[in-house]
Amino acid sequence: MSVLQQVLSDARKLATRLRDHDNSADNLLTQAQGMFKQVESMKEYCEEMNQLNEVANNRPRGALIHSIQQENRYIRELQEENKELRLALEEQQNVMELIMSKYREQVAKLLTSAPDVHNAHNTAMQRK
Repeated sequence: MSVLQQVLSDARKLATRLRDHDNSADNLLTQAQGMFKQVESMKEYCEEMNQLNEVANNRPRGALIHSIQQENRYIRELQEENKELRLALEEQQNVMELIMSKYREQVAKLLTSAPDVHNAHNTAMQRK
């Protein structure tokens, strides 16, 4: 190998290493940015928790308990309403199934009892 070929070979190796190092640096930057976002989120969370704790500490416990009890009552009312709505929906579905079964029976009776009417209708439609 000549000196020029050796220099070119070394330059290629260095370029490859440089590309690898560049990719590694990009990956590290991406990871650092992700970690920075996590740290920022954690700081924001801590600040919000501190604010909530201040509000909770400044508020009398009796008022806090009272508001929680009101929320619980409201949740129970919503659960009861949800239960009633679910029952009404099931009842409505049952009624619709009954209506549709009766309708199907009537259509089946009509088709089986009057095949001549059906054939006459088909021939009339074909003539048009």
